[in-house]
Amino acid sequence: MLTKDFHPAQLTYVLESRRTAKYGNIATFALGISACVVCILPSHWALKVSNLAIASGLFITSYKLEKLQKWGEDYRHTTNHESIKGYGRHLDSSFAPPKREIAIAEPEKAIPSHPILKALHNLKIECELAKELTSPSFVRTLIKPINCTAAKVLTTGQELQLELGLDLPPVMSIYKGAIAIDTPREVRQSAKFADYWKPSAKFEVSIGVDINNKLVSIDLAQPESCHVLGCGTTGSGKSIFLQSLALSLLIDRPASDLHLLICDAKRVTFQRFKNCSHLLAPIMSKPDEVIKWLHQIVDEMENRYEIFERMGVENIEGFNQRSSEKLARIVFLFDEFGDLWDCCTKLQVDQLENLIIRLGQKARAAGIHLIIFTQRPKKVVSPRLRSNCPARVLLTVVDASESEAILGNKSFDGSQLLGRGDLYFDGDRLQSLLPDESDFAKLLTQNISADDTENPDILLASAGQQPVSTVSARQQSVSPSAPRQQLSAPLLTILDYAKEQDSFVSARKIQSSIRLFRDTPADEIRKYFQWLADKGYGIVRGDADKLEFSAG
Repeated sequence: MLTKDFHPAQLTYVLESRRTAKYGNIATFALGISACVVCILPSHWALKVSNLAIASGLFITSYKLEKLQKWGEDYRHTTNHESIKGYGRHLDSSFAPPKREIAIAEPEKAIPSHPILKALHNLKIECELAKELTSPSFVRTLIKPINCTAAKVLTTGQELQLELGLDLPPVMSIYKGAIAIDTPREVRQSAKFADYWKPSAKFEVSIGVDINNKLVSIDLAQPESCHVLGCGTTGSGKSIFLQSLALSLLIDRPASDLHLLICDAKRVTFQRFKNCSHLLAPIMSKPDEVIKWLHQIVDEMENRYEIFERMGVENIEGFNQRSSEKLARIVFLFDEFGDLWDCCTKLQVDQLENLIIRLGQKARAAGIHLIIFTQRPKKVVSPRLRSNCPARVLLTVVDASESEAILGNKSFDGSQLLGRGDLYFDGDRLQSLLPDESDFAKLLTQNISADDTENPDILLASAGQQPVSTVSARQQSVSPSAPRQQLSAPLLTILDYAKEQDSFVSARKIQSSIRLFRDTPADEIRKYFQWLADKGYGIVRGDADKLEFSAG
């Protein structure tokens, strides 16, 4: 049933259809009667059937028109004003918002342009880019997940390796409130030693450069970093790392403050340090030598504690503040500890491990520190040894089990590192420093004579033993008539070149003529000139930036 809320055209149709239906009904009924009459007349039977069918249709049509006429009677008295109001209501109804909610399909999100976000998008994981940081060896992309948990993103390492075409799965971790994904740089850069290292009053050694391009160092005097344990396989950059660590410890530090012992089973890594004035003994490689010196260092530790007890101090810092005779710190550095272990008999293995563990437990307060590195930690690093070396450095290893042997847990897999100085330390990745010849040359000016260290500072005479420092041949005097072997190779190179020229040579001439000093600053070369002249190997003329040297 229609209401009055309809369009005027509809109303007109209703009103007009009533009149049309009346006349149509009369006409149709009349035609139906006529068709019936024709059927009564004599004719062919087929014609009678067709006329009867037509008559039936006309009667049905007449019936429908009569019903339409009666339906329109209800709207016969509708005025024009009422029809306009109905039209307004019709418009309001037509343009009103639909009462039923309509689901609108969201537009499809664009594919991210960043390679990592695009790869995750292909895995149905949506993330947003938070930040991107660059280290010398890798790029760290920080992302935040949108439609999933962080745990799901952290399990996509192998899929990302495939999507990004990497040689190894990217290193993934939680970093400062975001997920960090580390991917290798296309062109790796080195972290040059001279660009980052700065002298420090603390007893610090350099570890490496972090993602923020800052040098990370540790203070061996602190309990949390007093002994260092590390490992790295062939190609990891372990030897270069240890050289930079030793340089950061030795440069600009007088031998009266530090004594160094080195065990190098390969006999080649520390050749540049063999004439270093800080060495207590020649570089060692045999178990007998190492065990002998470990016994002496343990005795030294006990003697120092006896002295501390008598003076009422707790550690070496307290002693040096109260005594006019300072005690030097001692560092025992082991490279290729696993090879040394393999060369030991069973008795020597027990001695070696017990002596090292004893030093690890007690030696820090006495100013004695251990730095132990190996290629194969699973075999030689016991839980007792690991627990006494709080600072742990992990370079590239063969598998995750070797990482666990160093770290004591499964927090990081060192087999994912890139090698060549890429390392893991204290929860983050660093790039080790790369020293060059000019950095090693800085050690040359630190060769000292016995006159520079008048007081043996390892043991006091009251301890009743020979001072360890006097055992080292390093305290033999250097005089103008001293043999040439007292000089290290770079200084000898300058001296020989000056003799060959038989005239005064300048720092610029040394830089241009001797490849070893090509990258060495001219001011440093002039310091070498002055040192050689002070030791009686030649004479200098000029001053400041015009200083020249002659071996004549």
